[in-house]
Amino acid sequence: MQLKRAYFWSLVAALGLAPFSIAIAADDSTEKTGASSESTARSSEQMAARVDELMGQLWAADKIEPAAQSADGEFMRRVYLDLNGVIPRVGDVRAFLADNNPNKRAELIDRLLNSPRYSTHMATTWRNRILPLGVDAQRGPQAVALQKWLRARFAKNLRYDNLVGEMLLTLGGDELGPALYYQANDVSPEKLATNTAELFLGVHLHCAQCHDHPTASWTQRDFWGLAAFFARVRAPEDRNNMMRMSYRLIDADQGDVMLPNSTKVVSPKYPGGDEATDESDHTRRLQLALWLTSPDNQFFSRAAVNWAWSQLFGHGIVESLDDQESVNNQLLSELADYFVKSNFDLRNLWRTLALTRAYQLSSSGDSTKPPEHFSRMIARPLSPEQLFDSFAILAPLDDAAPRSDYSDPNAPNTRLAESPLRTDFIRRMRPPPGDPAEYREGTLQALLLMNGKTMSDVTASGRSSVLGALEAPFMSDNDCVQSLFLAAFARQPNDDEAKSCLAVLADAKAPGERSKALGDILWALVNSTEFAFNQ
Repeated sequence: MQLKRAYFWSLVAALGLAPFSIAIAADDSTEKTGASSESTARSSEQMAARVDELMGQLWAADKIEPAAQSADGEFMRRVYLDLNGVIPRVGDVRAFLADNNPNKRAELIDRLLNSPRYSTHMATTWRNRILPLGVDAQRGPQAVALQKWLRARFAKNLRYDNLVGEMLLTLGGDELGPALYYQANDVSPEKLATNTAELFLGVHLHCAQCHDHPTASWTQRDFWGLAAFFARVRAPEDRNNMMRMSYRLIDADQGDVMLPNSTKVVSPKYPGGDEATDESDHTRRLQLALWLTSPDNQFFSRAAVNWAWSQLFGHGIVESLDDQESVNNQLLSELADYFVKSNFDLRNLWRTLALTRAYQLSSSGDSTKPPEHFSRMIARPLSPEQLFDSFAILAPLDDAAPRSDYSDPNAPNTRLAESPLRTDFIRRMRPPPGDPAEYREGTLQALLLMNGKTMSDVTASGRSSVLGALEAPFMSDNDCVQSLFLAAFARQPNDDEAKSCLAVLADAKAPGERSKALGDILWALVNSTEFAFNQ
């Protein structure tokens, strides 16, 4: 029997239980089997077709000719990186390119969404999304705990509204991970209001912290009214709570915020809405979670869809939900309504977006068109995690024990404890904040990429699994060059590329020179712009 929404969250607060356990008892997961799964797939395909219809209308109205459909290899590499966080293996690329099944792209999307790598990659993406820059380095064990917590939810395909509700209502303690959201924001009502508004409502409410928003309708009262929901969240002030991983939170009976430079107490107020009622059986956080994750809260569903779209396309459907004049508002509204009707099913949302014609366009279209028209795929630089984990597809990179999640992408018990080599690489390669479609690494990061231990291991003939396979006696020079391009780019080399690489191999005549030449070719490929970007 389904629990009513208000009763569900009330029971969470009253019993002090982990919301996830109640969600399982209430059968509130979005997992589906049998006829229900088939119905969901049909619904997903219908919504993808509707997205294509709306995009077609936009292109026609602005007299834009969209790019051609991406080649199979380009699509395969893109969807692997977006849904699993790694490049595909050579064998998988060969099989996909040789497959004549007209539904092979949809089948690949489904296979990737059901891979253990999906939940691991999504947990990494979310961890980076909700934690301020630099928190991983300061609180490494807690950050790993948060990722494990997230991975368990994505593996279960927990409803998005429940996922957000759990994090906002966490009490920490024995449940490791989600309390880091509060700890990383110093349990500050102002910081929590800023981040909650941006992450889960898609609006820049912080601009109204000191005065009414200069361009949007948000008032200073809206900002501090949202901050008031967090004013009674406390972390017990004892040394053990600050040092241990299981950071504890409580909801105090008292605590308020005041407008800057005044003594006026601000009561909790929903942004753009009414003041919250004073309910003795509901903490302020519970009232906020109920309102924020409600199916009727269009900011919540629209923000989720806009973020998901930006993850796949490099640019949101709209720049901000503060913008009510965007030409893409109908697309955003219809996708948000669909997301609510699908029970906030994130996995189904990814499937729907990946099935669209817009997602499957080539990146080689007209680059002069505005990005919000999505008439071609925007190339996006790989994250440090995607880079390292893709390198690990080419060569074992662990400096300790073998890691099951690198050696086998379908391993059932993917581990999340990070090796020192991976942790150091990610820390050094983390770019500063900015446009996700722009390459933001600097000179030191480029030098690390070209000359660091990671690159040395990837291109060393004794370490690289790809190079090792090329030592087979039946592999011709042409076969070797094709294999290297399939490994790095999921495509065959063009005539000029093949000619240049074959010339390098032809000059390698002395014993041992051929292996070194193959390593040099692989080094050049993985240090190229094409490898560094998800196209």
